[in-house]
This record gives sequence, structure tokens and C-alpha cells, in this order.
Amino acid sequence: MNLLSFIKKNSYIIYIKSFFLPAACILFILLLIVFPNTAVESAGEGLNLWLKTVFPSLFPFLVASDILSKTGFVKCLGILLEPIMRPLFNIPGCASFTLAMGLSCGAPVGAKLTAGLRNERLLTKVESERLLAFTNNLGPLFITGAVAVGMFKMQSLGSLLLVCHILASLTVGILFRFYGKDLECKRIKYRDKNNKNLIQRFKIELNNSLNGSNLSLPKILGDSIQNSLKTILTVGGFITFFSVFINILIETGFISYLSNIIFSILYSTGINKEIITALLSGFFEITTGAHLASKAGSPFIQKLICVSFIMGWAGISIHFQVYSMISKAGISLKPYLFGKLLQGVFAAIYTFFGAKFISLSSSAVPVFNFLYPGSTLSWHQHFIISLFNVLASISIISLIAFIVLFFTLFRKIFTKA
Repeated sequence: MNLLSFIKKNSYIIYIKSFFLPAACILFILLLIVFPNTAVESAGEGLNLWLKTVFPSLFPFLVASDILSKTGFVKCLGILLEPIMRPLFNIPGCASFTLAMGLSCGAPVGAKLTAGLRNERLLTKVESERLLAFTNNLGPLFITGAVAVGMFKMQSLGSLLLVCHILASLTVGILFRFYGKDLECKRIKYRDKNNKNLIQRFKIELNNSLNGSNLSLPKILGDSIQNSLKTILTVGGFITFFSVFINILIETGFISYLSNIIFSILYSTGINKEIITALLSGFFEITTGAHLASKAGSPFIQKLICVSFIMGWAGISIHFQVYSMISKAGISLKPYLFGKLLQGVFAAIYTFFGAKFISLSSSAVPVFNFLYPGSTLSWHQHFIISLFNVLASISIISLIAFIVLFFTLFRKIFTKA
């Protein structure tokens, strides 16, 4: 009888799981019918955000990263940067490109590049999960422009938020170097030293890249553009959907209801109810949560901590984008979600201490002020800034790689002498 009861109980669970998604979809459609104006307006806002900001900001990164990966540039740099990436983050040198792009362009490029490295067998499953946990970050333009200047009207705030965001990301990366035991027996070819030193391995990989038989520039460019457009369209779909979703939740009063419950529990802590509402909104979507936090009638430090946590966490909207890109690569989402939660906590802590020791004023010069004068940017400006960030990221990691190469050569010559 106990066994039969267990089977019946679990069959009910299976039925509930099977009907949950259709029931949720039906409920969502009914809410769209009940709140048509909210649905149309929020969908328009999501599409406008995607077309005018996300598309020109991400497209150059996606195309450039795809081309560099196909031409072997990432593998060559990876060999040179292995002595830096392995001790710090316990991941191969090729991940340095993903780290640089993830910090300079914004989500979900970090996830896209991580999945690409995994599909090319340049990373093991555990290494992919380590890398993904701290490289899918918000771009500097969103932090310094949209949040600091656009929402808080404080240009100097951008520097603080950006530095805290980067420090939180790197902190999570260092902690995740201890994550998982890598049991994959098959090692990546270019990482297999075969008794060869760093310079020999770099020469071999560089020679293989230059003599590649399938390096047709028109084909590489065409494939990269097609892949990038597919990714951009996917991102646009998620942005539009979650823009509607979060505004429907706010319109129905669901967010407000949860805020009242949490506020009654945390009343003695002094946390403002509007901050709780912003956190709940930011749990689903960054822009809405950050905007509500900036407008909250709370102490300034509470608003800063709230925004930093939201940006570190990144929101369910971005997490769905990430999942759509890594699902076919066999990478687990759980370490990534835990990493983003940790990043939100560290970003909030760093912001708290940073705001205590740094004087903030609305008249200070913003980050990248030579590229844009204010918070409202045109499509063309977003595209130009994105191109600049691509070139800057590639230049920085290339410079670091060749510094490593120089010191390796110098040490080799000195040893022989």
C-alpha cells in the first residue's frame, strides 16, 4: 500500500508539472486581454530598447568575437594568457577573451562566447561553468549611462558602480576557481603541452591558424553575421516578453502585494518598502528594478546598494537569455545562478564601502565622457561606442598576451646565458 501511495503521489506531481506551463500561458494570455494598454505600451518599450540600444551595442561584439574565434585568434591568445588565467581563475587562457568581452560589452555575450568555447572543446564542462559564473555581466555603457546619468542624474556615480561591478565579478571568478572536480579525461589539444614550452605551443597554433585551409573571409564574415543576427533576435524576444511580463505584474498589484508581506517582516530593519518593490522588480528585469530604486523615497545609500545588487544579479530576463545559449552546450545553469547571486551580494558590499569613502557629486565627469555627453544616445552613438569597446578589449588582452610573451622570451634568453 505504501508503494502504491508513493506511485499515486508522484503521478500527481507529474500531472501538475505537465499542466503548469500551459496553465501559466493561459493565465498570461488572459492578463494580456484584461490589461491590453499595459501590454502594448510595455511591448513597445521593450522593442524600442532592443532596436535603439541593445542591437547597436551588442551586434559589433557578436560579429567580431565570432570572426576572431573562427580565425584562431582566441586560441593563440589563450596559449599566451594561460599563465595568468589558470592561477587566478583555474580556467584556460582562451577564456581571457570571454572575460574581456563580458566586462566590456554586456550580457549575454559572455554566455554566447562561453558556449562557443565549450562547443569547440576548448573548455571542459566544469571550466565552462566556472567561466560562465562571472563573465556574463552588464556593459559599462548601461551602468555609467543608463543608470548613473539617466536614472540617478549623477555622472560621477558611474565610476563607482562600474568599479564595484567589475570587482564583484572578479571576486566571484576567484572564488569559483575552487568549484567542481574536472574529471574529463580528454584534454583540449592546444592545452596539451606534449613537453613543449609556451613559445613553441604559440608558434604551432599561430602556424595552424595562418595555414588554415578553410579561412575564407567572405564565408567567415557571412556566417558570423548570420549567427549574430540570430542571437540578437533571440535577445530581442526575451527583452520584449519580460518587459510585458514585469509591467503586467506591477499593474495587477502582485509586486506590491509581495512587497507588503516582505516589508511587514523586515519592518524593524529600516528598509524602505519602495526599495523592496524595486528589488522584487529587479529580480525579474534590471531596467525596471533599477529605475524604481532610483525613484524610491529612501536614503541614498539604500538606493545605491539596491541598484548594485540588481545589476550584479542581472535579472531573470537575462538568465533566460543565458539558458537559451548554453542549453545545447551541456553547461549547467545552477552554478551560474549561484555566481550571479554572489556577485549581487559582493557588488552591494563594495558599493556600500565605496560610497562611504568616495565623495559623489552631480557635476563630476562621467566615465567615457569623451564618447557621449549625456544619458540619451542615438543608434549611431551606441554603435560607435560598441566598436570602440571592441577595439579597446582586443587591444588590452593582446597587449597583456604579448607582455607575457616578451617576458617568456627574456627569461629563456637569460636562462641560456
